[in-house]
Amino acid sequence: MDYALFQVIRFLPGLQSLLILYDIWCFYGIHLKTRFRASPILSLPTQLEIMGGIDQFHVHGHRPQCYPRYSPNFIPGAGIQLGDVIETLWVKTNDIAPSTRGMTVAHRQEVIDDIMNDSNWNKLIRSSEYARCSL
Repeated sequence: MDYALFQVIRFLPGLQSLLILYDIWCFYGIHLKTRFRASPILSLPTQLEIMGGIDQFHVHGHRPQCYPRYSPNFIPGAGIQLGDVIETLWVKTNDIAPSTRGMTVAHRQEVIDDIMNDSNWNKLIRSSEYARCSL
């Protein structure tokens, strides 16, 4: 995760503040800057302000103290964030699970790819409806 974060920061030069929503931010974020300082490869820009939280899908499964500390509802400027979109696709993939059990690995992968591509296509063509509403 540290390396992925480093790559994001590296490809967004001039970034001054960053909000990271991570399922386990309450543990991950504790020594983040220490890990980066100790690394010979990873680095953080000195002007970068990092704020962290736990997405709404997962924050309710944490200890009660995590909700007011890490919920995006209480992070200034975060707005309302769901955070995890991938879990919302499980319903579609769970529906096709019985029919993919007997497939070869390659065929199963193609079917799952088709389901995900269909989902992405539907989001794309419906995004114009939301754009018009905000004008």
